[in-house]
Amino acid sequence: MTAPRPVVEVAAIIRAPRELVFDAWLTPARLGAFLCAGDSHVAALEIDPRVGGEFRVVMSSERGSFEHRGRFLEIDRPRRLRFTWASEATHGLDTTVSITFEPIEGGTRVALVHEGLSDSETAARHQGGWASILTKCAGAVELRPA
Repeated sequence: MTAPRPVVEVAAIIRAPRELVFDAWLTPARLGAFLCAGDSHVAALEIDPRVGGEFRVVMSSERGSFEHRGRFLEIDRPRRLRFTWASEATHGLDTTVSITFEPIEGGTRVALVHEGLSDSETAARHQGGWASILTKCAGAVELRPA
């Protein structure tokens, strides 16, 4: 019997309306501000935000540049996004990321689930990466008092 593959789950509360948070994941200018883990930055971004549309993001840092690719499987504005995710870090495997956007008082609860990762070490790296990305997402879209 094969052991189940690890699942990464991260969540964040973002002080902004869910429509704004959801749209940030499909808008190149917004997405480019946060779809990069840790100390990396987005060096290149291409996105076709429709079901079946593909995206490509290159994250760069002092350690080098790393390309990530995927295809949108579900776009249910403003509730849920689901897409494939493949990179050197997934060993080239197509994995699946699902993100839900739940309205709460004062903002949006964003919950991300990444499935299909090959092993616990890969899952641990992605756990930290996605947590970092959600933190950057909050910084990119949160409403600030005037």
